[in-house]
Amino acid sequence: MTDTAVNYLPPRNGLLWLVIALSLSIVPMTAELPGWTLAVGLFVGLWRIQLYRGVWRMPGGLIKLLLVCVCSAGLFLTFGRFLALEPMVSLFVCGALLKLLEMKSRKDAQLLLYLCYFLVATQFLFSQGIADLLIGAVCLLLVTTALLVMHQPQGHQKPRRSMRLAGRLMLHSLPLMVLLFLVMPRIGSLWHIPLENHGGITGVSDSMSPGDFSSLSRSGGVAFRATFENARPRAEDLYWRGLIFSEFDGRRWSPSTNGPGTDGESWIQWGRDTRNGDTSEYSQEHEQALGRPVDYEIIIEPTQQPWLYSLMLTTDYRSATDKKIIQTTNQRLVADDPIRQRMVYSVSSSLDYAIERSRLPDVIRNVNLRLPDGFNPRARESAERWRLEAGSDQAYIDRVLAFFNATFVYTLEPPRLGKHTVDEFLWGTQQGFCEHYASSFVVMMRAAGIPARVVAGYLGGEYNSSENYYVIHQYDAHAWAEVWLPGRGWVRHDPTAAVAPERVRQSLGNLQASLVESPWSLGRYRNLAFFNNLRMQWDALNYRWHRSVMGFDSEQQSQFLDNWLDGVTPLKLLLVVLGGGGSVLVLMTLHLWWISRPKALAPEVKMIRRLQRLLARQGFERQQGEPVGDYLRRVAQDRPAAESLLMLFNRRFEEAYYGESELQEQEMRRLLRLLRRAI
Repeated sequence: MTDTAVNYLPPRNGLLWLVIALSLSIVPMTAELPGWTLAVGLFVGLWRIQLYRGVWRMPGGLIKLLLVCVCSAGLFLTFGRFLALEPMVSLFVCGALLKLLEMKSRKDAQLLLYLCYFLVATQFLFSQGIADLLIGAVCLLLVTTALLVMHQPQGHQKPRRSMRLAGRLMLHSLPLMVLLFLVMPRIGSLWHIPLENHGGITGVSDSMSPGDFSSLSRSGGVAFRATFENARPRAEDLYWRGLIFSEFDGRRWSPSTNGPGTDGESWIQWGRDTRNGDTSEYSQEHEQALGRPVDYEIIIEPTQQPWLYSLMLTTDYRSATDKKIIQTTNQRLVADDPIRQRMVYSVSSSLDYAIERSRLPDVIRNVNLRLPDGFNPRARESAERWRLEAGSDQAYIDRVLAFFNATFVYTLEPPRLGKHTVDEFLWGTQQGFCEHYASSFVVMMRAAGIPARVVAGYLGGEYNSSENYYVIHQYDAHAWAEVWLPGRGWVRHDPTAAVAPERVRQSLGNLQASLVESPWSLGRYRNLAFFNNLRMQWDALNYRWHRSVMGFDSEQQSQFLDNWLDGVTPLKLLLVVLGGGGSVLVLMTLHLWWISRPKALAPEVKMIRRLQRLLARQGFERQQGEPVGDYLRRVAQDRPAAESLLMLFNRRFEEAYYGESELQEQEMRRLLRLLRRAI
């Protein structure tokens, strides 16, 4: 193909399809792009529209240079570096937009459409749900349509024809795509590229202060989904642990260390204790599973954080991906990297357990008794007095819980607190969310000399009976307390249950859907059976998609191929790929032949063509565009003996072809036989 053939101007109406394809390829990523990139897109679109109308001219070199500088400065000021996913995607989008502005020739338009294909693929770097698949398919259809419009004769005048052809091409490629999905080796996701830290961290944070959880509980997003292999635990046992908060500065709770260190927390790998460099077998006195464990699988959404969630006490765990999971001596599960993509892992937990019941190490005791000086004097004084009056730790705990149960109110909109948060809450507002109750309870325990800590995670979940799993939303975020008692070890106490026991038995979405769900969410209307069933069916469909398709890892692939091929060998895989791919290509070829085959001729047309062949052998060729009647009259002038037969044949043909009479096929066959002898 010569440069002249490549560089001529694209059709004006075809440019509209190109702009639509580019715009829709970028739209699904708008939440991940800086706002100024959208402003650049609007500017480029406006300039292109004015070019289309003939009002403005192509931008000069100064305008192009200015836009390049604006995009470069924006990327640097927004991200500070380029070696991460978000800045690279933003750079890619800026390049595509600037290419649209300077596009002059068919070659430029073709290059821009190829960039659109990459943009469609880039959408899946951030999310891979069913809705994302449908959006991506629509974008792919429009990009392919734009490509066909640019290259088909009169394609810009008949875009529907191009869209139908694009749809057929996509359907033809579907079987081959499924085959490659089943047999191609899993090599790890290409999108394990670090996201910027500012990029939408979700879920429970690594610290807690009054108001944090109530803000999180107004989000209806999904945190994770959990499927139990056997019987489901009771709703009040679904305490999903994520973080341990042991440090308190008077207002904010945080972990006492970011890793193994001062609070005695360390990593446990392969059942061995690595605390202080000790590689001896992990002590059975530290934790004991007293009941039969429950087995479950969790699909956690991206959080950009490393911690995972599980029930107490974790006895076994396994990642279904290439991520490594580590367990700490505080019974937490942590991934070796922040969770940037949906992750699947399996856990076994014992809901009846004993942890450190014989002895609490001094380093852990000291950390979980520490309180800052100069804060909450009334809580300290009351705790010491109540403990003396109670006579035992358990009696004191019961008194504090009874105090909460008397006059306190559970609310998502608690009043603001000042310096002495616990004093003001306990003897002032007496209105709060779970973090208020957990924080004040732990402070009261520590002030009485009882080791205690705050645990953050999620409580409960919404059960989906169609697929037998729980969906845990962000609004199920919860904080509770763990108290150490001699002979019993760490014991869970949830002071929120003393104030609002229904919160422990039900999801917060069921209790206050109008507050925690978006007005556009079907969850807001869960009291209406139709909408609630529609919502649960859609979530179940997404759940099946993530388990069956997105969760189709190398292990599941190996098991599938082993069952299907009765043992996997390189020769069998080669035969499957060649045989399956060849079959797909053959079927595609047959389908294309079938839809492009010539239409069946009418009987009268077949008859006239037979006569044409007969006359052509006698030297009478029909001229291009010559009517049948004129052709036969011309032959009759040269063969007057056959004139009556030729005219009768022409009359019968015209009656069948142009009129409504039935074809006299037998008569026309007889006329053909007579004409063979007469000519």
